[in-house]
Amino acid sequence: MPTAHWSQSATNRQRVIAGLAFSLALALAGSAAARDKQFSFATHILPVLTKAGCNTGACHGAATGQGGFKLSLLGYDPEQDHEVITRELGGRRIDLGAPDQSLFLRKPTRQLEHEGGRRIKRDSDAYRTLVGWITEGAPYGSRDMQVTRIEVKPAGGLLLKPGQSRPLNVTAHLSDGTVQNVTPLALYSSNDDGVADVDREGVVTIKNRGLTAIMVRYSGQVAAARVGAPYQDGKTTVFTIPVQNFIDENVLVELKRLRIPPSPLCDDASFLRRVHLDVVGRLPTPDEIKSLLDRPGATGKRAQVIDRLLASPEFVDFWTLKLGDLLAINSKKLGDEGALAYHAWLRRQVADNVPLDRVVRELLTAQGDSARYGPANFHKSSTDPRDMGEFVSRSLLGTRLACARCHNHPFDRWTTDDYHHFAAYFARTGFENQRLIQRPFGEVLHPKTGKEMRPRPLGGRQELTERAGDRRLALADWLAAPENPLFARAMANRVWKELMGRGLVEPVDDLRPTNPPLNPALLDALAADFVQQGYDLRKLIRTIISSRTYQLSSQANEINRLDDRFFSRAYLKPLTAQVLADAIVEATGMPDEFAGYSPGTRAVSLIDSQVPSYTVDVFGRCPRSASCQSPEQFGGGLSQALHLVNGTVVNAKTDKAVNRLLAEGKPERTMIEELYLSTLSRRPNARELTHWENLLAKDESKREVLEDLLWALLNSREFAFNH
Repeated sequence: MPTAHWSQSATNRQRVIAGLAFSLALALAGSAAARDKQFSFATHILPVLTKAGCNTGACHGAATGQGGFKLSLLGYDPEQDHEVITRELGGRRIDLGAPDQSLFLRKPTRQLEHEGGRRIKRDSDAYRTLVGWITEGAPYGSRDMQVTRIEVKPAGGLLLKPGQSRPLNVTAHLSDGTVQNVTPLALYSSNDDGVADVDREGVVTIKNRGLTAIMVRYSGQVAAARVGAPYQDGKTTVFTIPVQNFIDENVLVELKRLRIPPSPLCDDASFLRRVHLDVVGRLPTPDEIKSLLDRPGATGKRAQVIDRLLASPEFVDFWTLKLGDLLAINSKKLGDEGALAYHAWLRRQVADNVPLDRVVRELLTAQGDSARYGPANFHKSSTDPRDMGEFVSRSLLGTRLACARCHNHPFDRWTTDDYHHFAAYFARTGFENQRLIQRPFGEVLHPKTGKEMRPRPLGGRQELTERAGDRRLALADWLAAPENPLFARAMANRVWKELMGRGLVEPVDDLRPTNPPLNPALLDALAADFVQQGYDLRKLIRTIISSRTYQLSSQANEINRLDDRFFSRAYLKPLTAQVLADAIVEATGMPDEFAGYSPGTRAVSLIDSQVPSYTVDVFGRCPRSASCQSPEQFGGGLSQALHLVNGTVVNAKTDKAVNRLLAEGKPERTMIEELYLSTLSRRPNARELTHWENLLAKDESKREVLEDLLWALLNSREFAFNH
């Protein structure tokens, strides 16, 4: 046998012998550890490594590891990590005879060259824990032992003055019923370090006035603590403000705690414009404005406006658009027939005020020809059950699962098992010749173990018992059940954002314990009321817009001008693409034309996001190929500004509108007033009226003055925003 070959074989034999010797020593030592039950790798050792940063994506938790040593990201696979640490490469990382000489310890303590630097100090509790674990034989411990939840205190809202600090306290609840203080080993991060910062030990320091959350992670579990500083020092401010419903009660509790005085009620003109844009997606007509303003002392007139708008066909068009954005009705993906059928079905649901839980049930359990039966197109979002699971969780549950596809979610409680159990509901769904069917076969396999994953709801422990029929029926039963808080909270939060300008949770598709609501009690109450009212969309909208909170003025006071999240005033909301395009049409009386649609069709009534319209596109129409929650990513900016300032379409509408106005032969003051009413939904104030009357009196060309006036109004911030 050649020398080189013999040398290589001897080396291999030595590695095998070393591995067997280590396994024997590990087994002998492990039996003693098992009797002692002092160490659990998953709940005692992995948290130490995670705290030290050893298994982050920038270190050994990277996809390919570092320096030949790979751990699961943030310890999501404890068994594999234990195998790698104790047995890989013949167990060379662990020295049972001399624990403190273990490579596993000498590297992170920088006794040996370590690219990651010193991660653990030799005089620390973390080091002593690791030495003790190796001394006991580096056992895995009970495989049933796990952290079931963590609790952080104070959790309900720690309020300090800027510059003050306070430590958090974190306890872990284990599956054997024991409770441990894990404050030193938990991971901390601030959701807004402009308001509060937190160090490695969990000590929070308030930097500025406001409120944010501190995210806490430990052993796969997550929690959050709300911390901040009131907006002014001194005793709690006493507000004597009438409340309309439970929304106002919950908002005022938070405003008092944060010492933010709210703005007064908005005037009638502002309310009328706001509620029209929010509920039916159009400006009020001059006649509607005059009718309200000319009855200053009338009681119940705002409630009458709300009733009229909720019962109008325009409400149906506008909220079909909103739901169409959520469900991604797009002919590019669904085909023309599919998009038409889907939109027609959705519009019927809104028109008939079908409860949203029933709408969701029909979407989830749909079968049939997608060209004729609209809900079948819901499942065209993806043919991959994993992608479909992500779409359903994001759109209907306000939950982002994508991170858990490859590893446990770093910011939420979802595991890779949770992800694939949920995806399994869609494993047998497919299309044959555009017909949605349920196959008798098809499974989702776990990417690591290859195990077939049985359907299981998010957060549930019981897998679906296999039975003949459609798996999705069980999913629909769970998702739309009154006792399931996810769907109701997600929908209530989405509708709140549409009406109030920002969600109680932002982003609206990222509801998780570590991203708590701005006002937890309010979101709970809103969701509970939504369920109690039978998932009625109109009633949910009515509840919100009838509140005093919704009807507050957008004019800020000295304190609440700094508030952009606690609803002490109305927030300015940019008009969305279709609404802005329609507003220009309404203000000028010059309709847009859309290919394949009858003259006078509103942009909010378009079935599909693919209908050609440069104006709507440049204003930021969502293409429905991705989430529509951030319209600014699709348009706006300089292109929109140029289109408004110097675009041929807007200029042509302005010219025609002024020609029509002059042809009517009305007095100058009346013309000025009508232009203000048709654009800003209010009469001009005295200063504005005097300015334009003087220009009309001096200038020989009334046309040019009126064109300048209309152009200025259409390009004003007041026109482009809902306030």
